[in-house]
Amino acid sequence: MQTLTITNCYHCNTPIRSEKEIVFGELKGKTETFCCSGCRSLATLLVENGLTRFYDLRGSETLEPVASERNNRDDLETPSVYQEYVIQKENGIFETLITIGKIHCSACVWLNERVLSERDGVLEVRINFATARMKLVYDRNKVDLNEIFAIIRKIGYEPSLYSPLKAETKVGLFSKDLFLRMALAGFSWGNIMLFSIGLYAGYFTGIEIEFKRLFHYVSWIFATPVYLYSGYPFYKGAIESIKRRMLSMDTLLFLGVSLAYFYSVYVTLSDKGEVYFDSVCTIYFFILIGKFLESAIRLKAGRKIGELLSTLPEEYTVLRDDVERSVSPNKIQTDDLILLKNGNRVPVDGILRSATAYFDESFLTGESKPVTRKEGESILSGALCLSSNVRMSASTTAKESTLARISSLIESSLQTKPSIQRTTDRFSTYFIQVVFLIAVATFSIFGFYYGTWEAATLNTISVLIVACPCALGLAVPAAYVVSNLLHGSKGILVKNPDSLEILSRADRIYFDKTGTLTLGRLSIQEERFLKQEDPLRIYSILISLESKSTHPLAVGLKKEIEKKLEVLHQTPIPISWKELKEIPGNGIEAVSLNGNQTYRIGNKQFVTYGRDPQDGKIYLGCNREPIVSFSMEDTVRPEARATIQTLTETIPFLGILSGDSKSNVQSLASALHLEHSLYELKPEEKLEEIRKAQNEGHTVVMVGDGINDSACLAAANLGISMGIASDLSIDKSDLVLLSNRLDSLVSAVRISKSTRRIIFQNILISLTYNSIMIPLAAFGFMLPVICAGFMTLSSLSVVLNSISLQWRTKL
Repeated sequence: MQTLTITNCYHCNTPIRSEKEIVFGELKGKTETFCCSGCRSLATLLVENGLTRFYDLRGSETLEPVASERNNRDDLETPSVYQEYVIQKENGIFETLITIGKIHCSACVWLNERVLSERDGVLEVRINFATARMKLVYDRNKVDLNEIFAIIRKIGYEPSLYSPLKAETKVGLFSKDLFLRMALAGFSWGNIMLFSIGLYAGYFTGIEIEFKRLFHYVSWIFATPVYLYSGYPFYKGAIESIKRRMLSMDTLLFLGVSLAYFYSVYVTLSDKGEVYFDSVCTIYFFILIGKFLESAIRLKAGRKIGELLSTLPEEYTVLRDDVERSVSPNKIQTDDLILLKNGNRVPVDGILRSATAYFDESFLTGESKPVTRKEGESILSGALCLSSNVRMSASTTAKESTLARISSLIESSLQTKPSIQRTTDRFSTYFIQVVFLIAVATFSIFGFYYGTWEAATLNTISVLIVACPCALGLAVPAAYVVSNLLHGSKGILVKNPDSLEILSRADRIYFDKTGTLTLGRLSIQEERFLKQEDPLRIYSILISLESKSTHPLAVGLKKEIEKKLEVLHQTPIPISWKELKEIPGNGIEAVSLNGNQTYRIGNKQFVTYGRDPQDGKIYLGCNREPIVSFSMEDTVRPEARATIQTLTETIPFLGILSGDSKSNVQSLASALHLEHSLYELKPEEKLEEIRKAQNEGHTVVMVGDGINDSACLAAANLGISMGIASDLSIDKSDLVLLSNRLDSLVSAVRISKSTRRIIFQNILISLTYNSIMIPLAAFGFMLPVICAGFMTLSSLSVVLNSISLQWRTKL
């Protein structure tokens, strides 16, 4: 009969409480124990496919047992699922967000990413541990959602589709277990300190041996459950690290606490020396508080969208076919007429159909004052309606709305650590190794050389406890959390975590002209027909062409023509095209249905195929012959001059890269006191200018708006988009000024410089603390309990210094 000592499950690490629960399995010729057949099947799959690194990464974490595969799963390949949860990127390529249940640790993240990435058709998979949410890009021609979910369930996790309109965060991960361990340590610490006061007083003034012995035993009773239960995660982490022949913070911490605990047991039994049971409770209590705060810091950055979404009403009243219906936000369709009440959040992007209404757009733009919207103006999702009985028509669905796009951008930004944090993480690894060597040297010198084993033990405990890289580990993320909150308050969306570091050292900023330094609100100053044509037909052609573009010039001209027709009480003629395309930096080209006519709208050189030079006007032409020209005048942003003046104090080079005419660009540059301006540039010429500056060693920032800026935004060290801009511009940018105000750039620069300064201060605090405290501890000038206090103080100093960023940054 086969007998085996009761142990933990090989796969999930859950304790097996009786022999009846044991499931045996063979892994590479060795018998292992499992808590269920599901864990055995998954362990066999991992070992046979060479994925054993999962267990190295799992360490001491206890996972949930693998549930048996349930039948009758819902079919995910349905139109309703794709309408609500999935975004089509291009032909056959789709993107979705999936919440992964039972994500416990980095091993879970690694396993899901590794297994799914090996499946043919999965193009990208990234999991954010803080929210347990996965971004998945896949080719539907090769793999579908049902197969992906089956793979995730097969390896022991529970997937569920996530919609940006459903407030959901990974709140409470291990919170109950962590809270209980922290509460026990705190309770024992509070009680044991009462006895420690008596012991410390007796150390200086004298104490009877009976009372001293009683205090020792009572302290032992309180410290033991803390050592065994509160310290269990650190014990398991240390054991796993030793098994993997690695050193971790758990190893240092557990060795230090264990030395303090067992030395105190020896003192209690022998009545020789002083006990340090209070140190055991103090260390674990403050470390567990730190873990709790760390979890809160990680989640805080991702909660802003979730908190807003949680305020969306469960149902909205929409008017369909003259019938009022109550529907959930994700069921709202394009062109639905939505009835908003005072206090409602706008669920989707839309067009106001009431005469006027007031909205609070502070969440999106950072502007606290309510804004007035008139009939026909756009309203962005997430805005708070401040008027009653407001009507708006939906121009997007919920998943295509501005709110959903911002949520998606934030999700993407949370996937990656900034480069400076990756550097500090690597440094922490080497730091732990150095500390361990110092601890070994301390014990050896005082024990073997001087022969003072009590001093050797205490000094070693002090070194292991005081040398905590927690402060170094918090130096970057704590500052970034506060920085993200400041950016959000100013209507700035950080897509790339490295944006702050890049912007803080930028020495060259290039601006696009139209829509960036100007408002993009154009008015026709002069209209001139160059051929005898029917104005209504030409206006209709122009509206048809410009309606396909999001460029400010195109939008402005289209609006002006529509106003002109409205005054004349005329309606545009519907125009259809055989082919229509936008050529970035030039204009739009369209071929008539019969193929005989090719219309172009843009600058004169573009319309005449290079025959005539540019003159700053917009032309509509047919078959290389101009038909009509427009002189358009744009309005300079009211905040542009003050913004440029402020930026010149910190950025040595500010310039314009524009495709506009020489006269327009130079006039604007003169008005804004910009010394550097380049004009009549094609997109590739703008790109060449940026790369030239980079080759000279400059850190280049590009600020733009519109599809013609996307290449420059991507090529610059840092790309910044104004407002929501075009989809392509947003995709290529690293920072988005949701407020659509240029002075937000000043705020972004100041926040980034302050954040960088705070990060280096945090790192300096950590390194200074360790460089002073470790030698003091090694030479016996600090007791372990004092070391625990200083260790906590160092982490607290870093957190408080990071929080000070809120009032030390002048905005």
